[in-house]
Amino acid sequence: MDKKPLLNLSGEVIGVNAQIASSGAGVNSGVGFAIPSNVVRRVVPVLIASGSYQWSWLGVEGTSLNLVYQEANDLEIQQGAYLISIISDGPADKAGLQGSSDTRQVNGFDVPVGGDVVIAADGERADKKHPNADFDDLLVVGRTANVRVASKNPGDTVELTILRDGEEQQVAVTLEARP
Repeated sequence: MDKKPLLNLSGEVIGVNAQIASSGAGVNSGVGFAIPSNVVRRVVPVLIASGSYQWSWLGVEGTSLNLVYQEANDLEIQQGAYLISIISDGPADKAGLQGSSDTRQVNGFDVPVGGDVVIAADGERADKKHPNADFDDLLVVGRTANVRVASKNPGDTVELTILRDGEEQQVAVTLEARP
């Protein structure tokens, strides 16, 4: 597939078509995948100048906080990013973030408990104005460019607001290059 631009209804370039998963040989129907234009603008100049690009990395595994996690962890909130595990010797580990330490049964399922809940990144909170704030919003995608981990560089610091044992805390995490 040729790398052609992906346009919105106003004719603006919003991405570069990268590949298509189709159901048969020689057909161009199926699911298409595109690289977002903001990623292209960020990465391509660095690739041209240096031949490689390093993505920033937080070093966590988690999920979006939902009713099941809220109940299992006795939380008053239902928005945010629940940290299930912290990658050993990664940026989050060095900053002191904590993943789950145990499990609890909720409706017949083992649910991780005891992990930190990220409720804000660089001051941008998961709240009633943004009720869909989740793991992707706060740690990977972000609603604004200044809080996207993927938009930051290795060496940048992200100020996370977390809930730990019912107490709100601030944790500064210095991002590293993705291994």
